[in-house]
Amino acid sequence: MKTRISPEITVKELLDRHPELLKLFMDLGLLCLGCPAEAFHTLTDIAREYHLDRDQLLQRVDMVIGNKAASQERLVHKTMGALR
Repeated sequence: MKTRISPEITVKELLDRHPELLKLFMDLGLLCLGCPAEAFHTLTDIAREYHLDRDQLLQRVDMVIGNKAASQERLVHKTMGALR
């Protein structure tokens, strides 16, 4: 499965762009939040450090991001429908 997120994105950049991923990181027990290494550790590094399958981690990240995008799109359509 092709993912939208590069495995070489840093944790800081990823969480800055997609704060909705905080819950996933907490659910997975990732201690990245607030760690000084988040500025340069990538998703590949995190998968290696926590003994996670990198591709599965990327898929979960994509799923959370995709679910938020789909939810926002539904909200826009619902709002537009109410305005008509």
